[in-house]
Amino acid sequence: METWFRRIWWAVLGILLVAAFVKFLIPVKNPVTVDQVAENRKIVVYITGAVQNSGLLELPLDARLDDALREAGLSPDADVEVLNPAQKLKDGQKIIIPFVQVASSIEGTTENMGNVGETAQQRAKAGGRININTAGLAELDTIPGIGPVLAQRIIDYREQNGFFSSPEEIQNVSGIGSKTYEKMADYITVGP
Repeated sequence: METWFRRIWWAVLGILLVAAFVKFLIPVKNPVTVDQVAENRKIVVYITGAVQNSGLLELPLDARLDDALREAGLSPDADVEVLNPAQKLKDGQKIIIPFVQVASSIEGTTENMGNVGETAQQRAKAGGRININTAGLAELDTIPGIGPVLAQRIIDYREQNGFFSSPEEIQNVSGIGSKTYEKMADYITVGP
């Protein structure tokens, strides 16, 4: 009976030694939580235009336009009135910060800047095009093929997706297809 008891004793002691070896000598990896993974993920955006440091920015996954503007630094001639600093950014997004437009570049006087009665055709004849990244509702409404409803959709699209990187991208707006784009192509532009 005593040998049986000794065998059990040595077996229990052996199990405890193996458990101690496993616990202290083999490192246990800390499990990574979903929050930690999301916290470490980054997005990369390209910012250009009226900023001091244009180029690629690496930002947190939940970054807003305000974060990009702080990192890039706004130029003194940036048109901040058309920006939405609360806009969420997406990985791979191109952000064009517009410059304040000088009225003299359109027709030489400040009286013609933003004139609701002026059509896109008149502006095109004067050497200017409507910037679809900065134009307001009334100005967008003067573009051939665009009425107040489509003008509002363009503004909504801009606020949700950021500025257009090319004039052709306006076709991503619901209700603007290739036929409508053909009517407006000569009257619109993007950029500073």
